[in-house]
Amino acid sequence: MQVIQNPSASDAEAYTPATDEQKYVALCQVNKADAFDYRERRHEEWTESYQFYRDKVTINRLTQRQSVNVPLMKYTIKTLLKDIDDPPMLYFYNRSNNSQKEVFYNEYWKYCAKEDKLVVKDLVDKKQVLLFGRSFKKLNIVNGRFSFEIVDPQDMLVHRQTDPTNLDSADFIAQEHIFKSLSALKENAFYDQDEVDKLREYYASSQGLIKADQNRRSLEDKNRRMEVIGLVTAANPQFGETVVELNENYMKVWAEGLKRRVIMFVVMAEGKFVLAKKPLHEVIGKTSDDYWMDHFPFTTWGEDPERTDFWCDGVADGIRTLNKILNSWISQLVENRTLRNFGMQFYNSKAQEGYMPQSYEPVPFGFYPTPGNPNEIIKRIEVGDLGDSIDEIKLVLDIADKTSGASATSRGDIQAQKVTLGEIQLALSNAKERVKGMAPMYTASWEEFGTKYTKMLEAAGSEYIDAVRIWKKGKETSKMYYADISPDTWQDQEGYSCEVVDLTQASGEVSDQIQKLTFAASLMPNNKPLMDIRKQKAIEWAGLNSTQIKDIMDAERANERSNTPGQPGFGMGGAAGMGGGGGNLPTRPALTA
Repeated sequence: MQVIQNPSASDAEAYTPATDEQKYVALCQVNKADAFDYRERRHEEWTESYQFYRDKVTINRLTQRQSVNVPLMKYTIKTLLKDIDDPPMLYFYNRSNNSQKEVFYNEYWKYCAKEDKLVVKDLVDKKQVLLFGRSFKKLNIVNGRFSFEIVDPQDMLVHRQTDPTNLDSADFIAQEHIFKSLSALKENAFYDQDEVDKLREYYASSQGLIKADQNRRSLEDKNRRMEVIGLVTAANPQFGETVVELNENYMKVWAEGLKRRVIMFVVMAEGKFVLAKKPLHEVIGKTSDDYWMDHFPFTTWGEDPERTDFWCDGVADGIRTLNKILNSWISQLVENRTLRNFGMQFYNSKAQEGYMPQSYEPVPFGFYPTPGNPNEIIKRIEVGDLGDSIDEIKLVLDIADKTSGASATSRGDIQAQKVTLGEIQLALSNAKERVKGMAPMYTASWEEFGTKYTKMLEAAGSEYIDAVRIWKKGKETSKMYYADISPDTWQDQEGYSCEVVDLTQASGEVSDQIQKLTFAASLMPNNKPLMDIRKQKAIEWAGLNSTQIKDIMDAERANERSNTPGQPGFGMGGAAGMGGGGGNLPTRPALTA
């Protein structure tokens, strides 16, 4: 049984949101198995990449005899993260141009971003993309507040026919490995309590946590990443009470009553108990455009997207094989040095009857007796020097730098050869251009996140979102003031639009603009509009918000008027700047995370 792609009239009659739970069980099982097989080919690669990043290796008798790991994966990822570690700036515009509602709306976002540790989660999001090629963000309303989480890609299943550039094009996605205690399921009114009782009876008749073959295989692949770093109980965690693994399934089905496809939300336990089954737009809530009928509460992005493969490569995929080679060679160098240091010897056992060489403690200028010619009786075991492999190791490191864009210069290393300052700047510029290549996907992901955020708040409303108290310091005072913000203070019929600025990319662009404006100003030194633009760009680059920028530019204009002949206040000690300035400066509230 497959999800219907283009339902006809007969399809609609045969496939309606029926009450038959087994139909949904079978549908989820078939789609999960297909999506798992589609993702499974990446499991071993993800595990190896994570293993190298965590400085763990598996020794063997042939190529990796020593427990040695070159931290190539670690410093490549960390170098790239250094250049993209700024969080995104999201700002939401009120489409009705109601500035007060806009202020409340953005203050609520800043509150949620702080509570959800946006800066830290954003770093985890980027690291997952660099290591595994994909990362997911999940949006939700939890305990009366908007919340989001970064989801491990090995917890996500995606239909193989999904457009890699648009997760909402999928016919089926699922999140695995959601662990809940039986008591928590019993207390949650959203779940079918009859099914929860059946689940309790199921565990009462079984020993421990029993999983379907599909779930067990998937969990073992996920836990292997933890086992390689030393967590031996990852596959068999010890809990104080019975813990159930849930799967949240999102599938597009034909709804006869609506004459369209909708997303059905199905929560299953152990692959056979349907704890919840409801259209997603009824779970999240209704919007003016029925947004949640065909959009998932997830966003995803990858830094190297492909048209034919949703599970695209990450930076780690280009480094992993090189890391293996380096580990093998360094392991051999370590063993070679150890063997050479042993000073092992062959001896002729037939040279003299009864002769058995003995070991001597090494002493300076020591002489050690042998019966006869020692060259005929004893021969030192020669272990060849592998020092010439250092050049080959440097070659591999150079390939890794070119593959990832994390050059030695961008890591802060000083090159031995003589180079000019211009050459260093050019190398840094080229490295940053490689890093900037992921900015379009990253920014588009957060823009989609912002849109889904607005739709989730619109759907939830005051029924599911609690009011929060926001404290702020006065503009020209040290006193603190507060406002109680709730959906009633920002709800608007026209809704909100989201703007996203990648701080890393924006900072580089502004710096480049300032350099170009400086050159233009040298050609037109008396062009006042050009000078004003250059000044404004310079103070924007300093990280000031729009209010501070406006105050500075107002003061600058007032200062210019006080020094201009024929203007009020020029040379007369007048009130410079009174009654003018700043009114024509286009400003907007500060973009902030």
